[in-house]
Amino acid sequence: MLAGRLQAEEITPTASTSVTTDNESVSLEAHHHYQSAADRAHDALLITEVNSALADDRVADHSPIIVDCDHGTILLSGVMKSAEDAKRAGHIAASAPGVVAVKNQLTWH
Repeated sequence: MLAGRLQAEEITPTASTSVTTDNESVSLEAHHHYQSAADRAHDALLITEVNSALADDRVADHSPIIVDCDHGTILLSGVMKSAEDAKRAGHIAASAPGVVAVKNQLTWH
């Protein structure tokens, strides 16, 4: 019998993302606290799924938008062309399988 306890190592990567289109730019720096590589991989998959869904819908065409995820919660940030596009992007993100919540911080002009 092995004595002791296996403890998951806390991984704290810092992610920095920026997007620029025409004369607008958006940047995001996020700190995530993962208990396992599987948690980090799950969030990366959700980011890919949401980015793909936004691209398929074309709602984010010509708009600087950043998609991040922390433990299943999607964070949308950037600048959209209208309030309707920002709202639609939030609904698209929320409908992706595995997403537990959406923080829609998109602005528009």
